[in-house]
Amino acid sequence: MTDIAFEGWAIVELMGHRVRPGYAKDVELAGGKMLRIDIPLESGDITEFYGCSAIYSIRPASEEIVRDAANRHGDPRPVRPVSYREPEQLPDDSYPEEDHF
Repeated sequence: MTDIAFEGWAIVELMGHRVRPGYAKDVELAGGKMLRIDIPLESGDITEFYGCSAIYSIRPASEEIVRDAANRHGDPRPVRPVSYREPEQLPDDSYPEEDHF
């Protein structure tokens, strides 16, 4: 029996109460099955990959409905990713002298 992979426009709900509207399809990545979601944005599509255990539901929908949902949800990427943030600097006098080692 051959597995039938899903491919199409869908609204994907993930554990952690996140919603990803886009074009979804099964892919193999790093030796395992994952779901690839291409999220349509005005600035260009972005791609995310999720493992099966992260998926709560997949609701197939028309392209029009998915694009409308993507516009309502906005860009899922962080405005300023943590890896690009400057580390917080504490003033030198923030600790009492006796707490220094």
